[in-house]
Amino acid sequence: MGYITTFCSMVFYFSASAQQSEFYYDYNWKICTPENARFYSTVKKTDSGWLRNDYFIAGIKPQMQAIYEDSACKIQNGICKYYSANGYPSSIGKRVHNKREGVCVSYYSNGMMSDSAFYHNDVPAGNRFMWHRNGYLSDSIAHVNDSMDVHIAWFDDGGIAFAGYLLRNKMHGKWKFYHHNGNISAEETYDKGTAQSKVYYNEDGTNEADTLKANREVSFKKGGIPAWRKYLVKSLYWPPGYKLTNSNLVTVGIDFIINEEGKIENVEVAIPFYPQFDNIAVKIISSSPQWEPAIEHNRKVKSIFRQPVTFQQDE
Repeated sequence: MGYITTFCSMVFYFSASAQQSEFYYDYNWKICTPENARFYSTVKKTDSGWLRNDYFIAGIKPQMQAIYEDSACKIQNGICKYYSANGYPSSIGKRVHNKREGVCVSYYSNGMMSDSAFYHNDVPAGNRFMWHRNGYLSDSIAHVNDSMDVHIAWFDDGGIAFAGYLLRNKMHGKWKFYHHNGNISAEETYDKGTAQSKVYYNEDGTNEADTLKANREVSFKKGGIPAWRKYLVKSLYWPPGYKLTNSNLVTVGIDFIINEEGKIENVEVAIPFYPQFDNIAVKIISSSPQWEPAIEHNRKVKSIFRQPVTFQQDE
């Protein structure tokens, strides 16, 4: 029988540090007791401000490091670094009075860059680029003048996804959206973010008159969200040979994508607990039955999810 406590010995190491506050947070980042903690945080006064370090309890890995103006850690003011559960950086950038300033970069958990932009007073200045996790360019936002930008996006195989103008960060003028085969899926006109007209086309180029088919949310194919929850409950099991010593519940956070075919991909642990539990949660999500993919602008698109998977230990 393997016995597991829900927080690590690192807590005692940090407790020995002087002039430092400590906090425990649960899965939802709510203050909690150590036995229910999924994150551990330290806050220390420095000459530059209040230095806060957040950690994943599992594996004693960093989750965030930032400088704050205030002891309550509400206003970031300095370099801020966030990390994925596997230890890779997820974002690095500077904040000035809680607003992004200078170059800010984001990353996928596989280490590939996802977003890069130069900010002034929390507003992107100049061109901005984003990428898919496979390295293909996903978005290019080119700065035309103080109020106008051109936004072009691509699918993760390099095919064009859409193009249009942004007026003060709102869709403006004519926008074109594309199917994966390169044909137009929608022509839409906007006035400062408000849609004025929409015309939809099928993959073969014919007109699609039924506008109700042009947009829909992703849905579990066999009964929607209630059926998805039943699938999780039915599939979940407690790992044999393990027992928690100070809690009967533990939640693992799993990130995954539902692709254009309604299949699950890129399943990974976002909020870990312990390998045996994490692996079961990944396996259950990966083995999911078919979904109905989301449709936006009359073409199928990917959807990103974070699913909490809660294990309950029998008394």
